[in-house]
Amino acid sequence: MPSVVAPLISVPDAADALGLSSARVRLLAANGGLPAQKIGGRWLVERNGVEKRRSRGSAGGRPFAARNAWAVLGLASGDEVDGVDPVVRSRLRRALALEGLGSLALRLERRAEVHRYSGHPGEIRHILIDKRLVASGVSAAQGIGLDLMSGLEADGYVRDSDLGGFVRDHALFSAAAVDANVVLRVVPDDVWADFLKGRPHASEAAIGLDLAEDADSRSRAAGKKLLGQLDSVR
Repeated sequence: MPSVVAPLISVPDAADALGLSSARVRLLAANGGLPAQKIGGRWLVERNGVEKRRSRGSAGGRPFAARNAWAVLGLASGDEVDGVDPVVRSRLRRALALEGLGSLALRLERRAEVHRYSGHPGEIRHILIDKRLVASGVSAAQGIGLDLMSGLEADGYVRDSDLGGFVRDHALFSAAAVDANVVLRVVPDDVWADFLKGRPHASEAAIGLDLAEDADSRSRAAGKKLLGQLDSVR
């Protein structure tokens, strides 16, 4: 029988359907989070994959706003969670207890806007000690006892008002996922002040989610294992 070619749609159309940014959809396509093909240098996403992801997301509820997403991550990590109405905090705690981090992953995507860059390999160590960066993913793995080695790459959170200066200071250039060695996860200033300011690395739950979305299979496995451990101790 002849093979069936899956219908393909553009990244902007997929982004509209999923309520995500085009950059996020391209990242999911590159990392295998959405079935997609790269044709003529452009990602095209399988319509069926978009429909399945949308149905999973709608089944679990609407995405959390950035502040509530960080509250969930803090609760999952055993952190003190301030700056959230007690009634909302109770609702978030209940959602976490009922569904677990893995099931809530889609609803937590608004915790940050992901930007990918290419930087000189010699600049990576300077990026990692920049106090404007709160390390996450593979850059924070050893800091929480995971057996993952960060190579010539950097991953972490920055506040929105620091992004432009950070990119200029470290001579970074926007890059596709396959070419990037720096991931900056941008958080609104007010959310940063309550959940990330002054931290050496992101919460364990945030690190776990970021690892679980990594292109590297070993990092993904470590992230999923961490999320499962966090769910098991509550």
